[in-house]
Amino acid sequence: MPGYLPFAGALDLPAYVCDNCGFWQRHFTTPPACPMCLDARHVVPQDGWQFWTKGQAQERFPCHWQELEPGVWRFWNEPVSGIGPSSYLICTDAGNMGFEGCPVFSEEALDHIASLGGMQVLSSSHPHAYGALVQLQDRFDPELCLPAADFTWSAALQVSWPYDDFLEPLPGLELHRTAGHFDGHAVLFDRGRKICFCGDALKFELDPADFRRAVTISAHKAFVRGVPLTTNELRHYRDVFARLDFTQTWTPFEPAANCGRAEVLALIDGMLATRPHAAPVPLDGLRR
Repeated sequence: MPGYLPFAGALDLPAYVCDNCGFWQRHFTTPPACPMCLDARHVVPQDGWQFWTKGQAQERFPCHWQELEPGVWRFWNEPVSGIGPSSYLICTDAGNMGFEGCPVFSEEALDHIASLGGMQVLSSSHPHAYGALVQLQDRFDPELCLPAADFTWSAALQVSWPYDDFLEPLPGLELHRTAGHFDGHAVLFDRGRKICFCGDALKFELDPADFRRAVTISAHKAFVRGVPLTTNELRHYRDVFARLDFTQTWTPFEPAANCGRAEVLALIDGMLATRPHAAPVPLDGLRR
């Protein structure tokens, strides 16, 4: 199946990344504004727009990587401006899948991915976590699987495998559309490892002494603005999460190893029993 390269000529424009949110655009010159920052789920920069080329971003935001679980790698930038999500590479016998994008990949990070076998499939939960997917397409030409409901945000990319509500692009790796936070928001479920890469469907606060241990959990329509999800959006979340047998829940920021399906459903059931809210809930209280 074709990936990116057959259509590369249509995407020859240089790419620029927004310092405020990390969203990439292809433009013939420095963009006049960032559509992601202007969206109601985010905020505009207080001191005006600042955009970086790939080289400038690589110089400013060092890229790091670590194998968190056997065959599952995390890539992140530190220090970094803007949202600063992590990117994950899931290695399987059938090929490697990338999920989410960190703000910018160093050339060394891309070389490391190549040393692990490259990337056959690429996806993301939603546009806040697209990050530098453009670099992964340019380097590895993977199949890019994104929900059709968020297609309007993918102008810098070449979507080769759009889907509606469910897709299994590699054996044992399932994409499930949850909607809610974005119309096309989706989660990635690794059946074998029982990890749910939940995007921004959920948010954790971590133990300062252990970045794999969550202490609170919450859910939002817009995290920066503190807007809760609606009742119907929470019901849709519950329908999706109830079907997935996971023991770990990783956001683009917090790879929580101590929260699984039981705690996620308890959070959602608690909000459905009263009213939706965006407040953090202690995980220990959900286990009683």
